[in-house]
This record gives sequence, C-alpha cells and structure tokens, in this order.
Amino acid sequence: MSCFSCCGEDDMHKSYDNGPYMANNAAGNNGGYRTTEAAPKDTQAVAIQPIAVPTVQVDELKEITDNFGTKSLIGEGSYGRVYHGVLRSGQAAAIKKLDSSKQPDQEFLAQVSMVSRLKHDHVVELLGYCVDGGLRVLAYEYASNGSLHDILHGKC
Repeated sequence: MSCFSCCGEDDMHKSYDNGPYMANNAAGNNGGYRTTEAAPKDTQAVAIQPIAVPTVQVDELKEITDNFGTKSLIGEGSYGRVYHGVLRSGQAAAIKKLDSSKQPDQEFLAQVSMVSRLKHDHVVELLGYCVDGGLRVLAYEYASNGSLHDILHGKC
C-alpha cells in the first residue's frame, strides 16, 4: 500500500465488484446503511464484520477542523486532505476528508469495517468515521512524527 499519489496507487481504494454489502457498527445496528438492490445472479452477497469504531458527527468534525479550514490543514494525499483536530473524547486525530467518490456506501463501509479492526503497533488506528450524503471522513490516531510519506522519504 502506498502513502500518497507520488508513491503510486493505493490498493485500499480500488473498487471491487463483489456484490452488495450490509454494514453494522459495533453497537449492532446498521447506522442507516442497508443495501436495497438485489445481488446480480452471478455474484453472492458478502457479509462483513461489524464496524469496530464509532461514527463521528459532521458537526463535531467541522468544529474541530475549523470547518475543514486551512488553519487545521496538515497534509494532502492522493484521496483527500488531512486536518488536525482533537475529538470530543480528547484524543488528537488526523481527520482525512476523502474526495468525492462514486464508490457505493456499502463498499466504503465494508472497507471501513476491515480497517476498523486492524490493530498493530506500527499502524495508526482508525478512531472513527463519518458518512453523510457525499461526505466521507476517516479519523485516524494522530502520528506526531509526521506522515508515512515524510518518514519514507526522509523528511522526519
């Protein structure tokens, strides 16, 4: 997986045609996202694991990033801009506002589900997510040592 557009394509963001998904959050409800289309005859519906991080409300994200303003902007990647903010929980976060995508909500939520359960000492943890209309935001643990791009290319 690459870090930014200068490093090549990121496999995490490719589209996959595996059929419809149904995502559940850690509380056991579907967060209002449910597939309404039938699976094509040649594919099977894919059951995904629950999303293991909470949703973050749009109002909170706008508040902690100064409405996604330049004062909070800390970087820009191949899939969107990254802002610094402190969540209401008190945890510092890198808030990644994804560029608009034609990826279906169900597919995006399936990817969020996978990433939400990824726990490793050398990987920043996903703290929360937001899907509100066309807005898609991921809140990651803030890495004070700089971005992966900076570390890989010797800027830290």
